Amino acid sequence: MYKLLLIDLDETLLCKDGNTICDENITAIKNAAAAGKYISICSGRSNMSIDKFNKKLGISGFTIGYNGGIIYKDGEVLICHYLEKQLVLDIIDFCRSNKVEVQLYQDEKFWIDKETFFTKQYCKRSMLSPEIVDDLKNHVGDRVNKLIILATHRKLKKLEKLMPDSIKEKCCTFFSHEYLYEFNPLNVTKGTAVKELANYLDIPIEQVIAIGDHENDIPMIKAAGLGVAVKNAIKPMLECADYITENDNNHGAVAEVINKFML
Repeated sequence: MYKLLLIDLDETLLCKDGNTICDENITAIKNAAAAGKYISICSGRSNMSIDKFNKKLGISGFTIGYNGGIIYKDGEVLICHYLEKQLVLDIIDFCRSNKVEVQLYQDEKFWIDKETFFTKQYCKRSMLSPEIVDDLKNHVGDRVNKLIILATHRKLKKLEKLMPDSIKEKCCTFFSHEYLYEFNPLNVTKGTAVKELANYLDIPIEQVIAIGDHENDIPMIKAAGLGVAVKNAIKPMLECADYITENDNNHGAVAEVINKFML
């Protein structure tokens, strides 16, 4: 029987609007928690954004944020990984030379030095307010969790090809959405976090389920005993999943998994 369920947020647990959880998912998650199962959100978002969903679901315990960069226990940092300061500065220089803006995450805040259309959309969707500063480089410390580039998918794919090996070889890079390209600490993914949390809870990986929809979720579903792709997932996710839901994120995909495999 499966004991631990890791759930991605955007386009998986959340409906299309990025903030609503359908009633079927809420009921199933509460039933699973009441039955003694561990239910943990595993997202690219920070705890600033994740915590409100934990409260809505009535769950506590463990949360994975920053695409595996941080594991929280009851809101407190349990395990944390950071990007090297010089690497962060190099990424910012690379982005500026290619005329794209960067969002920097450290100390449970996200920082920008220029508002753009994409930044405003991101803030609206995540319901977070950035720290707007004169120059990001002047605010880079030793506790940077991740960076994000926001641009059109075409622009981001171009940047991915232009990125020097001196950056690629020192961090994990991936798309978490068609207009979000992220930089995580080296060898840190949702997949490594799944293993870290399962090990901490002393739960065999064979008793872990992970469910997601996008590129950043692939390591997670590969690491879990049962890797699930929601119906609306991107093609690479669908191709490597052990199970594909009959329902999409708007119609109780998570509830389907809980009721079928955990209850």
